Amino acid sequence: MRTVCGTILAAVVTVTCAVGMADGGNSVPERGTTSAWRPSVRWRGFNLLGMFCQTRMEAGDKRIFGYFPEDHFQWMEEWGFNFARLPLDYRFFVEEGDWMKPVESQLKKLDDAVRYGKKHGIHVQINFHRAPGYCCNPPQEPKSLFRDPEPFVAFTNLWTVLAQRYRGIPNEELSFGLVNEPAPVEPYGVTPSNYAVVARAALSAIRAVDPGRFVMSDGWMWGAEPVKELHPFDSASGESIHCYKPHSITHYRVFNRNDPKPCPPWPPVGWTNGVEWLEKNVVDIWRPAINDGTFIFAGELGCHQGNVPHATYLAWLEDTLMMCKRHGWGWALWNLDGTFGILDTPRTDCEFEDFHGHKLDRKALELLRRH
Repeated sequence: MRTVCGTILAAVVTVTCAVGMADGGNSVPERGTTSAWRPSVRWRGFNLLGMFCQTRMEAGDKRIFGYFPEDHFQWMEEWGFNFARLPLDYRFFVEEGDWMKPVESQLKKLDDAVRYGKKHGIHVQINFHRAPGYCCNPPQEPKSLFRDPEPFVAFTNLWTVLAQRYRGIPNEELSFGLVNEPAPVEPYGVTPSNYAVVARAALSAIRAVDPGRFVMSDGWMWGAEPVKELHPFDSASGESIHCYKPHSITHYRVFNRNDPKPCPPWPPVGWTNGVEWLEKNVVDIWRPAINDGTFIFAGELGCHQGNVPHATYLAWLEDTLMMCKRHGWGWALWNLDGTFGILDTPRTDCEFEDFHGHKLDRKALELLRRH
């Protein structure tokens, strides 16, 4: 019987040969041979959930359309933002029961989002929130991206398909984000080491087709800390931090709606300056990545607003954005509309402005625009 490592190694060889053939037999680029590109402006914007989760869409989640409405890009342009992260569910893009067969009609919906980004001056970042064999949210995938060869090959194949499809679109308009929030989620058996194997394979598949494409990789533990096994990053890639600290505020009563404890204050008890708390509890964890020159971007930040007082939320949000600005990090709010967004949130303790039929939290929007 093959060992797990042996099976994955065989899949790595298969993927490497396949992408080499797709590129006319050229070898996969070595680290440091890609073009030196980094954003010339700070990315600032939102996560758009149009194709976020097929299961939730089928259950009636109104944020998930099965496509990306152009008006969302138009609104971001009008407000002065320049970035949209698209967390995708791979199931939208492959035939049911066959991970290796992309669906052209579905890929065209992604083409539309890329086109809207160009039209409205919004950089688009494509990211798999759910990949074959892994998602940090339910439902559970039937196999593991990190232990089984079938999802591993399907994942790299999807990135090869996208790299080929969007080859020639400049980095100013489009980047890739490999897979959302690697973490020790059961039953996938994820570790920093086997995540690094998967990330390098996907990066090699992309670079074999489109050597200069800018690619992001999420941090370990749901984006909370660097993956040291991937450092240092080359000049055409970076690492995404997800800013949800302290969890006691950002996810207050999310997992226990009947939690009797009141929402913690911001800044935390014992601190008079929230930014300094974030420096100690967020930035210091990322100091090794900062020191080795890795491009860092806050691909997600936000706070579930259903139970957090509006004043507490705005104070936390401003300090988190100030932290990002202090270090030159761009950011993308999770999300535009819904429980973490600025449109149609569930809170009842603030005034909303009617905005094209949506309830807009104008105070939160203007705070975001200032940073």
